[in-house]
Amino acid sequence: MIIEEAKYFPFALKLKTPFQNSLTTFTERKGLILKLTNELGNVGYGECSPLPGFSEENLEEAETSLKGTLEFLKQTEFENDFSIPSKLSSVKFAVEQAMLSLAFQRDTMYWIRKLGLVNRTIPVNAVLGFDSLENILSKIQEKIELGFDTFKIKVGREDPYDDFELLEAIRNTFGYDIKLRLDANQKWSSDEAIEYLERFKDYIIEFVEEPCEFTCSTFRTVEESHIPIALDESIKSQQTAELYIKECKAEFLVIKPMIAGGIFSSLKIIEAAQRLNKKIIISSAFESVVGKSVLVMLASLTNHNFAHGLDTPAFFEGDLCVDTYGINQAKFSFNPSNYPPKFNLPF
Repeated sequence: MIIEEAKYFPFALKLKTPFQNSLTTFTERKGLILKLTNELGNVGYGECSPLPGFSEENLEEAETSLKGTLEFLKQTEFENDFSIPSKLSSVKFAVEQAMLSLAFQRDTMYWIRKLGLVNRTIPVNAVLGFDSLENILSKIQEKIELGFDTFKIKVGREDPYDDFELLEAIRNTFGYDIKLRLDANQKWSSDEAIEYLERFKDYIIEFVEEPCEFTCSTFRTVEESHIPIALDESIKSQQTAELYIKECKAEFLVIKPMIAGGIFSSLKIIEAAQRLNKKIIISSAFESVVGKSVLVMLASLTNHNFAHGLDTPAFFEGDLCVDTYGINQAKFSFNPSNYPPKFNLPF
């Protein structure tokens, strides 16, 4: 494959309301869309959107690296290896997504067989950031009416009692027919995590993401928790993911491919986890409709029916174009024969 033209375009998406967790607050999502055209005239898109506060690189660093990658792409003939010099996860994500899109257009059935893709219905969870108790209960009700039954609740408020009060109110209002996940974004110390998780267990929690910093280095947190533990922020690369899969007793790994090394690294993480019966949850880093599309494909490759964290487009006032993978009754329908989707982008 020869890349005849390589360009990128900046974008910014406003959130309907600010999204807050224990680490930061988002009001808009900025990123870059890579557009590659090959010798056949086919076009492939990829998204480069480092997530502030989570990605190791910022948008300026990613843009500098992506700009330097454009010439490499135009000077290199590719087959099935899409390796690039850049080590930045968001840049690798963009290039791999765009190149994989072109590869699918060239030989769809080869890539369907190579990746093991099949038709899948993919469940999705809703996400609730910091907000008033009344607003959170109202949002849960709205999502239930749309078919959602799994909710990720951001915890780690300054006063832990506020977290307990919220969970108590959720269970009192909606009972136990809905599933709850918690995400502390490493807010607590190990001792605090053990104490709070002991108090949370009566609320029947599916899992808790990153209760404290160095969750798997502090094995006591995982060993003594009565609630399954999930890793998220700890996963910065394929290497760290594979290490934790082997050595940490956390049952779940929440992978953000924009942060965890790109698409092909995420594929290898999924394979490594499934060999040891660990569960991979594919999670959005607030990508646009472009970046989210490949996350749906990755989620289709997991071997379980736990909900994935791919509902973030619901937070945007508008997206770059129509979302081919719209959510219906809290599920995506994925057909590999229709991958990649067509994007009617303004550039």
